[in-house]
Amino acid sequence: MGKTKKKHSKYPAIVGGQVLDSSMDSMEETRFRKRNQKLTISLSEKLHFTYSEVECLLLIFYKLQKESKEFKLGVDKTLFRDVLHCSLKMTEDYLMDRIFYTLDKGPSPYMTMETWAASLSLFLKGTLEEKMQYCYKVYDALGEKLLGRETMFHLLRKSLLSLSGEEDAEESAKEMIEVLTKKMDIDRDGKISFNDYRQTILKQPMLLEVFGQCLPTRENIHAFMTTFAQKPGKM
Repeated sequence: MGKTKKKHSKYPAIVGGQVLDSSMDSMEETRFRKRNQKLTISLSEKLHFTYSEVECLLLIFYKLQKESKEFKLGVDKTLFRDVLHCSLKMTEDYLMDRIFYTLDKGPSPYMTMETWAASLSLFLKGTLEEKMQYCYKVYDALGEKLLGRETMFHLLRKSLLSLSGEEDAEESAKEMIEVLTKKMDIDRDGKISFNDYRQTILKQPMLLEVFGQCLPTRENIHAFMTTFAQKPGKM
């Protein structure tokens, strides 16, 4: 009698540039589903995903976790950055640490399943309100709940460096600060509070990531959704 072939997981073998463990058979997948059933239910009730979508995302996490240096601790920051960079095309390197800290404020360099699912819920299906809260926290590196000129200059200069030389980037950043302050500083105190930012974005959503990319584009959202959802939801 010939050997019975194992049924392998149907989920993607490559995420974020990582070749994931494709040897997971149906028994291992079934065990994983049962072991995490309560967590899947809990996450599907509070995030923007269906039960089956959460299952798929947690399975992708599990495969990524196998590539981590310390399996039991979760997915390490380097792997998560690879997902952001390769799968979601978020390439602003200087913002990556801020993004990771905003999503996971704990001292550990590893991400849990819960944080992974919540992060992708925000990136792939988040509301404008959720995205405004998140983007502002990413930009507010000093935690002052105000974006002063120094913070704005640092963010804008970094964004412009890839487009021009050092001097040009500095001059362009200074000019942009003047323009953005006039447009966004509603209470005219010389700084951009969250309320200033929120009121501006509600009127002009295109300014959501004005200080640097920290969300995937609509195109990349759709591409990532197709890796685990049979029918991608409306973005």
